[in-house]
Amino acid sequence: MRAWRFHEFGPIENLVLEEADMPVPAAGEALVRVRYAALNPADRYMVAGKYPRPAPRPFSVGRDACGIIEQAAEGGRFKAGDEVIVLRSEVGVSRTGTLAQYVTVPEASLAPLPAGWTPQEGAAGPLVMLTAWQGLVQRGNLQPGQTALVTGTSGGVGSAAIQLAKGLGAKAIGMSRSEDKKARLLELGADAIVDTDIATFGAQVKEALHGGRVDIVIENLGGPWLEECVKVCGVDGKIMVIGLLAGLSSEVTLGLLIFKCITIQGMNVGANTPEEAQEAWAGIVKTLEAVGQKPLIDSEFAFEDVQAAFARLQSGPFGKVVVKVAG
Repeated sequence: MRAWRFHEFGPIENLVLEEADMPVPAAGEALVRVRYAALNPADRYMVAGKYPRPAPRPFSVGRDACGIIEQAAEGGRFKAGDEVIVLRSEVGVSRTGTLAQYVTVPEASLAPLPAGWTPQEGAAGPLVMLTAWQGLVQRGNLQPGQTALVTGTSGGVGSAAIQLAKGLGAKAIGMSRSEDKKARLLELGADAIVDTDIATFGAQVKEALHGGRVDIVIENLGGPWLEECVKVCGVDGKIMVIGLLAGLSSEVTLGLLIFKCITIQGMNVGANTPEEAQEAWAGIVKTLEAVGQKPLIDSEFAFEDVQAAFARLQSGPFGKVVVKVAG
């Protein structure tokens, strides 16, 4: 089979398309023929050797996929020919990822393609939706009527958080510097969009909330933005730190944390057990169905054009970048 693999840590150009051995499923695993895979920033970190757990080499990255069961797990709930998606698991982390024509997946980490979803949407949804759900629901306990602020909103997790927050009956505030993206986020359901000017950020949020405060933040940026998120939170506010696009470290005024009783918590969707991921996914699909939403696709690339797909991911897409692996 063909697979995108890297042999040495370094730039994304180290990822090359080459022939690889066909994977063989172990007990409790299924062999999946990949139709579509979706890219994530963590894939680039993995190639660069900057992921907390360096992958064995040669290695194929890729954590999201929609595909067809080629060989079902014995005694499992799927059969050959079923269309499935890959939930967050060790696929693409410590075992071969989805930027390959075939991948083996523990059956516990597979779910049916939701009714009415395209295979592209199936590939685009799992990781970002599960991440946003963990921050909003599993750890954040977002309630109807509360306010969720999402930083880095136009990316995969950011747009997913807007969709889910609205589906959960909350007010959703996003941020973007692009007028086009602002308009699209409002169409997606955001109640207000603030500009990315850090000097006026707090005033913009206060104006958008008519003097109110934020209950929960899905924080994708880090760096100086963490302190700004602390400032706009109300008493008992929660900041769920998911990304670090704006910096690896932050300074926070401790007095604000103490006075407001603010919780800052790191998120790691990989901490979910397969059972927790399945339960979360069921909640996600139900929530999206209730508001007529599906995962956002920014662009689609051919399997041979994965390097161009990563360039698009680096440029700041609106939604997910997907790769067509097979018809």
